[in-house]
Amino acid sequence: MAGVSAPLSIKAFRAWVESRPNEEHWELIAGVPMMMAPATRAHQQIAYNLDRLLRDALERHRPEWIAYQRVGLNLAPVAPDYDPEPDVVVIDTDTPDDERYFDRFYLAAEVVSSSDRKTVEGKRDVYKRHPDCRCVLIIDQKRLDLRVALLTDAGWTERRLTQPTDELALQDFGLRCTLADLYRGTALHPQAKR
Repeated sequence: MAGVSAPLSIKAFRAWVESRPNEEHWELIAGVPMMMAPATRAHQQIAYNLDRLLRDALERHRPEWIAYQRVGLNLAPVAPDYDPEPDVVVIDTDTPDDERYFDRFYLAAEVVSSSDRKTVEGKRDVYKRHPDCRCVLIIDQKRLDLRVALLTDAGWTERRLTQPTDELALQDFGLRCTLADLYRGTALHPQAKR
């Protein structure tokens, strides 16, 4: 990581990232720029499944919100040394098309690999501190394992889903699906042969 010394602020990190080649993917974690490895096929499939399920549910239940993959979040008010791009986020639909970073988000989801397990815990805690965030999902790509953190009137509650038939119900987002639906098309839940 030549030419940069940590810890970096979000502003310094974003300026530095602009100088990097487009094919590189970087996130700022606890003030340290971290180059992200390309996502595996399973990782991409799980993120795609969640994005599609959320988009369908939001279109029916809450059309003022929309799901996107890998957009930036402005977390400086709660974490001045974090600049991640969650795998899937839910934001307002009325945001400008050319925006890369968003101030308001309602859901953040991370698909976890063995190489980023430690950093995801820190991200989860930062997402939960954001005033608009209502849900954080941590999805393991190697085994059926989904950790759901939901903001309720009583505060944050957490639960874990590990069985294919376990139901993920996110009332604020209109989403109701099984854990198997998130893993469809992966080795953990292959699609039926045609």
